[in-house]
Amino acid sequence: MLSFEKAFVSTIFLFAIILILSLQDAVAERIFFAGYKSGFYIRSEEEGGMELRIGGAFQTDYRYYAEGERADNRFDVRRARLRFRGQLTQYFRFKMEYEFQGNEIDNLVDAYGEAVFGPSALLFGQTKEPFSLEWQSVDKALYFAERSMGYYLGPKRDIGLMLHGSLFQDAIMYAGGLFNGDGDDGSISGSEEDAPEVAARITFSPFKRSLSPWLNGIQFGASATYAQIDPLNISLGVKSTGMVGTKKNVYRLTHNTKFGVIQDVGDRQRYNFEVAWAVGPVLFQGEYFSLTYTDMEAAGANPKDADFSSWYAGLMWCVTGEQPILSKGVVKPIYPDRFFNPQEGTWGALCLAARIEHFDGDEEWINPASFVSVDEADAYSLAVNWVLFPMARIILDYTYTSLSDPIRVRVLPDGSTDYIEEENVVTCRFSIDF
Repeated sequence: MLSFEKAFVSTIFLFAIILILSLQDAVAERIFFAGYKSGFYIRSEEEGGMELRIGGAFQTDYRYYAEGERADNRFDVRRARLRFRGQLTQYFRFKMEYEFQGNEIDNLVDAYGEAVFGPSALLFGQTKEPFSLEWQSVDKALYFAERSMGYYLGPKRDIGLMLHGSLFQDAIMYAGGLFNGDGDDGSISGSEEDAPEVAARITFSPFKRSLSPWLNGIQFGASATYAQIDPLNISLGVKSTGMVGTKKNVYRLTHNTKFGVIQDVGDRQRYNFEVAWAVGPVLFQGEYFSLTYTDMEAAGANPKDADFSSWYAGLMWCVTGEQPILSKGVVKPIYPDRFFNPQEGTWGALCLAARIEHFDGDEEWINPASFVSVDEADAYSLAVNWVLFPMARIILDYTYTSLSDPIRVRVLPDGSTDYIEEENVVTCRFSIDF
């Protein structure tokens, strides 16, 4: 473990110990409560008083590839996170989340404070940029091993200032803010542009108060980002399900391309449209993503845009009768009607899911000799979710991806090269999220 990681963990545990000892010293004067509700908590008796919640997430995978050209069959720790969140008073909240696995992101995940004003809050720090239903929904509310290819066209976490809240009793949810535009705290930032990225998302549930079960679970939404960027901030790596956690991509574009170094770029524009419908034990959701880099100029070439798009449509059915919920603009995790308990003959919830998705790359920015990007990709996923408890589940996911162009996957010791034009991958995951 790195010295920074040791220092971070030590600080967090020291903070928790000090808080607990302080509460013990004050027990004669005050009553405090401890328990579990969406995370372990310690709370003072005063309404709106101090509260600390401790939680985390752990995912371990086994991933199997049918293609003989792949040598990636493996066990993997997909996530290992620890989170602390709470409130100082009813007007001020905070969250810190740390990733120990560190395979794809820098170790600090979330670190922010919030000032709360009724149904609205002003957030400052590092958090998810407001964009996309799939991105805003938490991991345990996703019913496939990985998010869709469109996820890679959107923003991720960034440092900034964001106002978010609701209107008309949560019928409208909104979020908008200004961010650095170059990713989380560990990302590389350029030196030429210093304009912040504008990001916003809004969702509508027009029939939320309807008595009809066929209407009150309908949700529409849209989101967008805009930023003038530095060439160093051109960084796109679109992955299929089987490429997550590896260096392989369906499409790869950086400031140092196979066409030469990008010397200049105009701006980066992203937008997204989403729709979701929860009715009875069924959930449907679909999204369209678009990303454009304008006026990119490679060495010795005229400026031109780079355009990318993707869409997906997914369907989930709870065989055991649980009802998926759309609330506050996101999909909520399934809560089993009966927890896993073989002694009482209860086994948790069983949910089946299917998804189809498509990705369009920009062929003008593909060098055919590099074999690292494709013009198009189509993927089909089937998944079984066994939710043992609200905080524990097993996923079995099969995803087939068809690629329009060959992708280089490995160079053999004799100098020959293996390529794939399709990917068949099975993922078995056990996850705990508490």
